[in-house]
Order: sequence, then structure tokens, then C-alpha cells
Amino acid sequence: MERPLRKDAADRRAALLGAARAVFAEEGIDAPLDRIAERAGVGRATLYRNFPGRTEIALAVLLDDVAELGELFSRPTEPDAFLDFLTDLSGRLVRNTALGGVVRASPSPDILAPLRQAMVRAAMPSLKLSQTEGIVRPDLKASDIRVLAAMLGGGIHNAKPAERNAIARRTLELVLDAVRAPAGGGA
Repeated sequence: MERPLRKDAADRRAALLGAARAVFAEEGIDAPLDRIAERAGVGRATLYRNFPGRTEIALAVLLDDVAELGELFSRPTEPDAFLDFLTDLSGRLVRNTALGGVVRASPSPDILAPLRQAMVRAAMPSLKLSQTEGIVRPDLKASDIRVLAAMLGGGIHNAKPAERNAIARRTLELVLDAVRAPAGGGA
């Protein structure tokens, strides 16, 4: 069992994640990792003790984003909650396009297991509610979350910045149509 981080270590890790998010957004995924350490106010050794490489820090930023998404949708009350979840997820994927590319190029598929598990945990409360309310097709299951996330992120992966938003909007429209319960209540 992993011990929780001491407060000072947790604060440094949070500073590194915030700095990584900002540096990657400003300079792109190929920005020097030293710039992240500098912005976080820590040394290089601290950066590499927390995150051995670019893939690990990109994954940590994405996990942090999914955790935030999970908090937002942990106690849904609106019947359209799962549609709202997918809409929010789409926006996050657009903002994190470069990070997603680094993670997709990861040396081992096992490194993505925590991200996939976190995504399912984040999505399930809203999926269950929207299914109960008859808004979302009843045959969707936890394993479909990975498919839906891949659909939302796949089209924008290599898209030029000028077309990324249009592709993301259209992909979201298609995904939302695909998950809605058919009229008349059948699957």
C-alpha cells in the first residue's frame, strides 16, 4: 500500500503538475522539462524524483484532469449528466491534445491502466443516472467509456490547430447521438 505524501512533498508535486500544465499549454509538449521545474520553484532532482520522464508527467496531468472531472460528476442530479460528462471530456481532450499524444506513444500499455480506471470511475455515476432516466442507451457499460474517450480524442489527435475545434465539435455531436437512447425507449 502506498503511503500518502507528506504535505511538503504533496505541495511540490501539485506545483509541478500546475507548472507542467502551464508550460505545455504555452510552449507545447516538447518544452524543456527544466522549464517545468523552474516554474514550480523546485530543482531538477525534485522533478525527476516525482516524474522520471515526459510520459509520466503528461500522464499525471491527465490523471489530475480526470480526477477533477470525477469530482464534478461524482453526484449527478441532472438526467443529461452523462451527455454533460462527455461534453466536458471533449473540451478537456481538446485542451490536452499534445499530452494525449505523449501518452499514446508510451512505451507500455500498462502505464495507461490507471488513466483508464480513473476515467471509468469518473464516468459511471453520470452514466448510471442518465441510463436510469432513459436519456442514454441502456446497453452502454463501463468498458465503453474507453471507446467513447478514444472516439472523442482520436479525430483531433493529428488535426491542425485551425480545424481542431470544428472536428472536436462534430465528433462530440456524433458521439452524443450514438449514446442517446433511441426514441420509443428500445435499445
